[in-house]
Amino acid sequence: MNTILKPKALKIGDTIGIISPASPQRDPERLKRSISYLEQKGFTVKLGDSVLASYAGYLAGTDQERIHDLEAMFADTSVDAIFCARGGYGTARMLPYINYDLIAAHPKIFVGFSDTTALQCAIFKKTGLITFSGAMPSVDMADSIDPFTESSLWDILMNASEKRTIPTQDSFSIQSGYAEGRLICGNLCLIASLCGSEFLPEFNNTILLLEDIGEEQYKIDRLLCQLELNGILSKIKGLLFGQFTPPNNPTTSVPQRDYQDILIEYSQKLNKPCLANVDYGHIAKKLTLPFGINISIDADTKEIILLESPLCS
Repeated sequence: MNTILKPKALKIGDTIGIISPASPQRDPERLKRSISYLEQKGFTVKLGDSVLASYAGYLAGTDQERIHDLEAMFADTSVDAIFCARGGYGTARMLPYINYDLIAAHPKIFVGFSDTTALQCAIFKKTGLITFSGAMPSVDMADSIDPFTESSLWDILMNASEKRTIPTQDSFSIQSGYAEGRLICGNLCLIASLCGSEFLPEFNNTILLLEDIGEEQYKIDRLLCQLELNGILSKIKGLLFGQFTPPNNPTTSVPQRDYQDILIEYSQKLNKPCLANVDYGHIAKKLTLPFGINISIDADTKEIILLESPLCS
């Protein structure tokens, strides 16, 4: 693995660049409102050239346009942090063509969620840069941002504390025990989709945190089975489950298990520390977490601790 790179802490007056590396904006007005929110917080906002673009229906511009925006924001010395406007689909298409040396040469805060899991996996694997998985402008900042979400976002990006406890008041233990490792966090479907590629991080000595949305229960079972068959689950030190949001219109005609039963089954087979119902997922109340940082989990006390700062001084 590459040497770990940490970005500088964000401060009032800094410039936040916004890009759309996945799907186009459903409603550009939401992006405008999120820009106003960021400006009211005291930041300057700079938009990527293709942030409002649309291509082939479900992509926010061609692969080349989206890669250009990503690389331009990293190269731009006036930009202090990069926020992905929203998720959707498309970041995995970019991975073979990104200039990772450019990213490594200009480490800065990068925040994304959902489909950007693929991009964050690749950035960490190729550069060692700590990125942040959580709140995004068009999703969480357009209207009344949840106070928990807001506090988590700005605290993790602006406070370079060496050690801190992550709120877990809603979680519960599935498998007892204590473990330490690097946090790999994100969307289950996206992590599974990278299996067998050069863009998936190594999972030895890691803590894996998973969430997903819109997948029926048997598909969640299949995706976890894919991680098991690829040896990923046997390598990790501990397992965390965020929120699994069901589809609005399930299509299967066979009876479905409860999500919780599936998560319990896989965690018990592992026999490693596991917490479930972490406030992380496609929900209004969500944590923003540093992808790649050393953490500890104690499933008996329901405690998650960041063992180092995700930011450099």
